[in-house]
Amino acid sequence: MTKTHLPTAPLSTFTPHDGELEVVEVHDSDGNVKRMCELGICPGKHVTIVRQGDPAILTVGDSRFALSGELLTRVYVRPVS
Repeated sequence: MTKTHLPTAPLSTFTPHDGELEVVEVHDSDGNVKRMCELGICPGKHVTIVRQGDPAILTVGDSRFALSGELLTRVYVRPVS
């Protein structure tokens, strides 16, 4: 079975109703990319939006944290099918 690759879009375009999302890319300075990966926001990881806004509330694994609206536009994700 071939895995379907859905189109990617910035995390800021998704809502809590979209369910689990797979991180595809993070576009930012190396320092921010490293920090986001330490939080679990790196390619291949799954995130869920709990609350939209600035900041948005996300879950990554068993953790929940806030991410600024600016950073939401730099994280590219796709829905987990």
